[in-house]
Amino acid sequence: MKKLRIALAIIILAVSISLLLWGYAPNPREAIERTIPPAEMQLPTPSSLHPDLEPAA
Repeated sequence: MKKLRIALAIIILAVSISLLLWGYAPNPREAIERTIPPAEMQLPTPSSLHPDLEPAA
């Protein structure tokens, strides 16, 4: 029974160390290029930024 507990403890330790190292690994960098048509490069009008609010009664 003692050998089983030691083996289980070693397995859990190995899994936790591998997850710790994986968590500290840097993320791969991605660059996505998107073409934006000029028609979509317009600023919104000030009236479209504020919804029509009704006064409180």
